Amino acid sequence: MAAIWVLTGSKPGDNAQVLRAARAMGLDFETRNVAIKPKYDAAKLRVRPSLHHVDLAASDPLEGPWPDLVITIGRRLSLVALWIKRQSGGATRVALFNAPKGKAGAFDLLVVPPFYRVGNRANVLPINLPLVAVDPVRLEAGRAEFAATFGRMKRPLHVLLLGGDMGMRKLDAAFALETLRRMRAGFAAEGSIFISTSRRTPTAVANALAAALEPQDRLFRWGDATTANPYLGLLAHGDSFTVTSDSLSMLIEVARLGKPLVIAEPPALIGVAGLVNRVLSPFRARDLSEATALLLGGGYAVPLGENPTAPPHPPPDDTIRVAERLRMLAEGRS
Repeated sequence: MAAIWVLTGSKPGDNAQVLRAARAMGLDFETRNVAIKPKYDAAKLRVRPSLHHVDLAASDPLEGPWPDLVITIGRRLSLVALWIKRQSGGATRVALFNAPKGKAGAFDLLVVPPFYRVGNRANVLPINLPLVAVDPVRLEAGRAEFAATFGRMKRPLHVLLLGGDMGMRKLDAAFALETLRRMRAGFAAEGSIFISTSRRTPTAVANALAAALEPQDRLFRWGDATTANPYLGLLAHGDSFTVTSDSLSMLIEVARLGKPLVIAEPPALIGVAGLVNRVLSPFRARDLSEATALLLGGGYAVPLGENPTAPPHPPPDDTIRVAERLRMLAEGRS
């Protein structure tokens, strides 16, 4: 039986994708969590076999016997996977979700949504959207945990989920307030609004929205130790969702639940900063606008300013197809 490791890190959305695909294989696997040293959390590291950025004391053991297959996601964990491959003398195969630019040939399989620019290669498996979906058991747990909280709020319950900055688009207080205003002027005129920030939401944005709340509305600040994160409860109880365009995991999770979805896209930068971003754009490894275009074009979401309705069916899910390729790789058939 093939030995399989799934390398996980600090990003829940990334971990959810690889674990979902691994479970769909129907094969046994081990999860090895890798802690990254804080100074490398946002670094664009050169992709090579290395553990220099890893906090080994805080990570699960990375030692032989080496697995037949490593499954992981993202740039920082890709270095660890390649290091394992080197320790095994090249015997370990590596499947990487998402692709560092210019390094496609270093991996045995790349699982990539269309907004990653890697070209057509034999080791590339294109997918329509990231393999993000809410676990039904966790969703029902969230429904039960927050039933009383949301049961006291006016219906319909309109949810505003905020991410942060993305490339040429910056999430600032003015845009957040305009989003809230347009919700209230349109589909969210009745009921209540629950706003939830995320790890990347600027403090100034959260402060501005807190000051603009109506008596029936609520705000959750990410990291508030006094309050449980209501995200799963919101997914279960929310009647409509407005999500900023950078928050791809949240967009897809809502879309897969078949909930009415609005995509709020901050305006592009102007001036020198905007020019620099436009010049660099063709050289970046990914462009999330293609994912939002798929959601909008397929009728799974509407842009801010339109009234959302539940789509007739959820967006495409390539999990089973990816799991089959991973199974073939684990068994040495690909």
